[in-house]
Amino acid sequence: MVRTMTVRRLISVLSVVLVASATVVVAQPKAGAKKAPAAPAKKAPGPVAPAKDPAPTPAPAAGSGSAAPAAGSDAGSAVQMAEDPPPSDMDGVNENPDAPKTGDGSAAVVVVAPVKKKSGYPIEEALRPITLPQNMSEVSLAPHAQVSPYAGADALHARYGITRQVQLGLTYVIGGIFDDPKTTSDKVGFHPGKAVGLDVTVLVQDWIAVRVGVPVYIDPVAVGLQLGAPLKFHLTDKLAIGGMEDFLTFKIAKFVPSFYQEAQNAANAAAYAVNTTSSKGALRFSGYAIFQQQTKLALYGRFGVNLENFEGNGATSFIRAGFNYSPRRFLDLGLSLGFDDLSVKGSFAPAGLIAIRI
Repeated sequence: MVRTMTVRRLISVLSVVLVASATVVVAQPKAGAKKAPAAPAKKAPGPVAPAKDPAPTPAPAAGSGSAAPAAGSDAGSAVQMAEDPPPSDMDGVNENPDAPKTGDGSAAVVVVAPVKKKSGYPIEEALRPITLPQNMSEVSLAPHAQVSPYAGADALHARYGITRQVQLGLTYVIGGIFDDPKTTSDKVGFHPGKAVGLDVTVLVQDWIAVRVGVPVYIDPVAVGLQLGAPLKFHLTDKLAIGGMEDFLTFKIAKFVPSFYQEAQNAANAAAYAVNTTSSKGALRFSGYAIFQQQTKLALYGRFGVNLENFEGNGATSFIRAGFNYSPRRFLDLGLSLGFDDLSVKGSFAPAGLIAIRI
């Protein structure tokens, strides 16, 4: 009886195992069989927004422990757009509506070429400064002759620009043609010059300078002192006015030497030999005007009043007009006509000029 029940239970267990095995085999899909398509998802009612590219989801930092959101999920943080900085000119005070603009509306950068300045010593007489530039030198000759009584002279004048503001000058009277007052004969002849002097000009402003000169006569030894305030105003590129180069002259010893006429020096020397009183000095008010007719041609006029011995009773006036022609920057040629004393017809005196700069 017992055996019969055991056999029945065993048969029941085996039957259950066989049925379960068959069920597993039937449920497993065959190799190469296609899967059935999934049922389409139902669309939500309402308007559909246009498709946009999904914003990239930043990858989680390594070791943070947070898992990446599943594909197709709405999880993620919104991207914050950076705001543009405010304009530097909020009120538009510095805005220039006429300024050139580029294609995108921003202001274009305008390149301005630097203004070229003229370098060197101007060839135009009207534009020249009072003093020479640094390290430039000039040598000039200015022969002139008075008609009646005849008296001619020539002086060599050199000047050198130590700096732009300081100029050193040297003047030497080469000689003169006149009747020697020491002789009784009326004979005009050439006599070597005996007057020489140094002068220093200091530029205070571009339009004014201070000049101090010491003229010396060699035999007999006579010394004077000359003070001036050279002026030059450049009114335009073609017009300049100036003057006052030798405003005050007075004697230090014996008499005041002259750089203009060697005949006057000879007369002062002869008067000193016989103890005749000589002039104490002179005040000289002079001015000039220069008109630049062309780049190389300048016309000028000069006028002045001379108070000999500082007395108004002995005042004399002079006038002169002429031109300077500069074929090269380093060369000047000039000619002028005028009267050394307007009250004396015989004082008419033509004069020339040649100046060379290096």
